[in-house]
Amino acid sequence: MVKLAIWVLLALLFTSFEATAASAARKVVIAHGPVSGSVLPLWIAKEQKIFEKHGLEAQLVVVRGTPIVISGLVSGDIHMGYTGGTGVIGAAPGGADIKVVASFFNKAFLRIVTRSEIEKTGDLKSKRLGVQSIGGASWMQSMLALEKLGLDPRRDNISVLNSGTNVVRVQALEAKSIDFTVFSDGSFVSMLKRKGFRVLAELPQIPFASLGIAVTRNYIQRYGDVLGSALKSLAEGAAFALSPERKGLTIDLIMKRLNVASDAAEETYRELPRVLEHKPYTSIESMQNIQRLMKLHNPEVAKIDVQELVDNSIIQKLDQTGFLAALHAAYGIK
Repeated sequence: MVKLAIWVLLALLFTSFEATAASAARKVVIAHGPVSGSVLPLWIAKEQKIFEKHGLEAQLVVVRGTPIVISGLVSGDIHMGYTGGTGVIGAAPGGADIKVVASFFNKAFLRIVTRSEIEKTGDLKSKRLGVQSIGGASWMQSMLALEKLGLDPRRDNISVLNSGTNVVRVQALEAKSIDFTVFSDGSFVSMLKRKGFRVLAELPQIPFASLGIAVTRNYIQRYGDVLGSALKSLAEGAAFALSPERKGLTIDLIMKRLNVASDAAEETYRELPRVLEHKPYTSIESMQNIQRLMKLHNPEVAKIDVQELVDNSIIQKLDQTGFLAALHAAYGIK
């Protein structure tokens, strides 16, 4: 009888341990670097309790720069990185086994914003360009923008400065510590135009896997169900942002998170349909475009097969099972 009681107690303890472990596995730490309108799917999923709806307890962490997100993924301190192809491709030659499993932004619409005295492209030579962090997405987008304008930082003596987030770069322009910067977020462009800064150029869309979800291969293998729930949550956050009926709530969130006026928030909202993916597959072309420029500074990147860094299987499952179509119907997205 005593032995039976012991076995029952052990079974109960084991069951309790399993339940606790399962509960812990549903807690996810998601890190993101940029503070811009591109983080909307993540913010909405958190504030509208969409993560909880899909059985997750999500902790959002803001970090400075893509390299810190990648380091956190490798160490296991961060479960998912709301990041893009730049960090994943850059880390691959060093052996980091990280995959992009969704991309909510596969193309960039870039604007070059300058101090008012800069009137033409040639005036950018020998000037100071501010980026969020050297090697990160902002830096890469800036390099693409300069390429489109026929400029080369080394040849044209353009100083590239590690200046910080969008908000900090706005302050840097105002303080004249940088001469120009590149934004993909229309709200900051609108704000600076009102302050007298010049939008020197608006470039056509450029394939660029800027923001989505990156995780280690190990995480996919061990917590594939949790990852699936997270991608469901973010896909619903994106659908919420694109929903005409929820325009007011989305604009209010943009104003709150970015600390911008309503007209600047409206500008960000108007751009969402053309930049935010309805089906967040990761575009191989957008990854190859990143690789093409990165290998100029890091030859080892040329040896990487970017297709090996992409895993669209979970998004494909959500698409093929009708989950994404049902979301679009529920949120009134055509």
